[in-house]
Amino acid sequence: MTREEFLERLGDLLACLPAEQIEESKAFYNEAIADRMEDGMSEEEAVAAIGSPGAVAEAILDDLPAVPRAIARTKRKSPTLLWILTIVGSPVWVPLLLVFAAIAITVYLCIWILALCVWIIALALGISGIAALALFICGIAVGNIPYMLAMLGVGLGLIGAALFVSAGALAVSKQIARISTLWMKKALSPFHKDRGNGTTTRPGGNGGFLATSSSNNDDAAGSEHFSAVATADLN
Repeated sequence: MTREEFLERLGDLLACLPAEQIEESKAFYNEAIADRMEDGMSEEEAVAAIGSPGAVAEAILDDLPAVPRAIARTKRKSPTLLWILTIVGSPVWVPLLLVFAAIAITVYLCIWILALCVWIIALALGISGIAALALFICGIAVGNIPYMLAMLGVGLGLIGAALFVSAGALAVSKQIARISTLWMKKALSPFHKDRGNGTTTRPGGNGGFLATSSSNNDDAAGSEHFSAVATADLN
């Protein structure tokens, strides 16, 4: 099989995906074949080393997040069936999608409300400490030494507590930011696959794989299309 035949067949098998993603997939494997030809392989050998178009297309679809993958596979079987399922199933999937979005947003807000409560406590302690020090100054004006000492102790204690709680609030906020980020990634995982720090594998010849790492700019440019475009366009 020649390179042009491989890419044409791959494009046909990926017709269920957006046109932009098809072209990016073809460009990626075109470059992979060219690299092998530069290493001394013939065109047929380079194509065989990549794998069959069917195996490559299946791997690309398998690499999509759950929802875009299901849409793509249904569309490949029958575009009409996809529209029928979308319309007929809308009374079910639309409410479920809204409930899912509401739950995700609620959990996200609850996480940050927790951080806000800690900061409010720190602020209240700080304001109370400042108020106690103001009363200490009033005690100086009236010359009430026991009252002065009491307000001074209370004020310094509250300000110290405020600083302590603020340090804890800062640490809690950092952890909550990390947890909320993980939660959002988890909530979006059926629709989007994060490849920022990962490695993507694609079928190669003889049971091997093509590997693309995000640390390599050329390969990363080819791997990013496997989920980003499908998530945005298939929905």
